[in-house]
Amino acid sequence: MADLGGIDLTGAEGGKLAAAFATGCTATWVFVRNLVMRPAIKSCHQRIADLEADREHDKKRISDLELALFMHGNGAMRAAMQAAVSENHVEINALKQKVGGI
Repeated sequence: MADLGGIDLTGAEGGKLAAAFATGCTATWVFVRNLVMRPAIKSCHQRIADLEADREHDKKRISDLELALFMHGNGAMRAAMQAAVSENHVEINALKQKVGGI
């Protein structure tokens, strides 16, 4: 039988000590989570929002540049751009059918 300083670790006192240890571990985890993880997660969410905004801005800029090329480019440039746009539409339609016939 385990006996340490008059405390029976296999009896009721041992159960109380185990519960106290578990409570301490839980409190420590909550402290670490709030101290370290919450700011890190918040920072990640903010970075994702910033990147999505940048992506939307970049899409608009690319669209503007494509329009400028289409308007001011020569015939070969326009034909190449039209072929690329058509190819993209074909790929998008194929993906839509694969996903569920949207």
